[in-house]
This record gives sequence, structure tokens and C-alpha cells, in this order.
Amino acid sequence: DFTFALLRWVIDIYHNTPHHGLGGETPVKAWRRLSKLHGVTPPPDAEMMRLCFGQEREYRLDKTGITILGVRYQSEEMQTYLRREHPEKVSVRWHPKDIGAISVKWGKTWCNVPALDTSLQGVAAQTWLTAVRHVRDANPKSNRLDNVAVRDAITAIKARNEAAMAAAGLNLEDWSEKRCAKEEKKLLAGIEFVERKELRQVKDGLG
Repeated sequence: DFTFALLRWVIDIYHNTPHHGLGGETPVKAWRRLSKLHGVTPPPDAEMMRLCFGQEREYRLDKTGITILGVRYQSEEMQTYLRREHPEKVSVRWHPKDIGAISVKWGKTWCNVPALDTSLQGVAAQTWLTAVRHVRDANPKSNRLDNVAVRDAITAIKARNEAAMAAAGLNLEDWSEKRCAKEEKKLLAGIEFVERKELRQVKDGLG
């Protein structure tokens, strides 16, 4: 409710109120006038947002890549760095609004490393954990989660909560190291994500 009121106040009241610092011009008129003269600077891409505002901490790097909240990240460049430098841990930046990729630092360079599951591009960490929880609740005794079922749950959650998630876009979420460790221990401990095998048609065409 606070976010809704804040956005409506900024958009409907502040932007349309004459501003002393603009010589009596309203912010919206100043924006329209100046954007025609100078254009509009595009917003930063996901990688830049992650580098500027992402969570940074060290993670263990091994031959399987890096795993955060049950999501595995891997790239050829990262494995080359592992074989050459043999680091125990590397600095990682990840953004809870998009777990489809992370930034990993080797030397002085930050490199983009995608999730092995490409369907996670643009998916928020909270949506991912909620989807995992839904699928796990449906079969609490199993320690193997079907990736297809998790993806379907993500799609359903995003469709149902799109407006609510957009309204909560300014809200601050806790993604501290303590919170991540808690989620991994409580929800993801011992869980293995598996791809569903595709059915193959037999040669006689009967099945």
C-alpha cells in the first residue's frame, strides 16, 4: 500500500506540480522538453544492475560450477579459470531480481556466467523458491524435483502475481548470507533437480 501511494504521489502530484528549482516548470514538462533535445539514456542492462546493486560474497568453485539456492551456474571460461588457477573460492555477484546469471570475478575482471537452466533468465529468487516449495509440498518424501514441474510452477506464479510483484518492485528484500544459508538448509538440503526424460515413439508407430 505504501509503494502504491508513493508511486501515485510521485507520478500524479509531484511530476505535475510547478517546481521552484525548474523556474516554475513542472517536472513532467521539463522531462518532455529536454528529452526531445537530448534523448533518453537507456536503463542499465541486467549485468550492469547486478554489478552495481547485486549481492556480493564468496562461493566455492568446483568442476560442477557454482551453486546458489539450488541453481547451478557454469561456463567454459569459468572451468578454464578453475583448471589454470585452482581457486578454492571466487567472488560472486548475483541479483535476487534475476537469477538467470551471475557475475564471477577472476583476477580484476567480472565475467557473466549463465545458469545451466536457461528458463531461469529474468526469474526472481523469491519466485524460484516459491515454485520449489510448491513442487516439494506436492511430494514431500522425494528428494528429486522435476525441473519441468518447477518451471510450470514458476510460470503459474508469475502469471498470477505479476501485478503484485510489479507493485512490490521498490520493496527491500533480505538476501543476506544468513538468509540464503537458511533457505538452502531449510528448503533445498538434499534436493536434486532432474530433467524429465522425453518419451520416444517406437518403430512400429503404435506407442
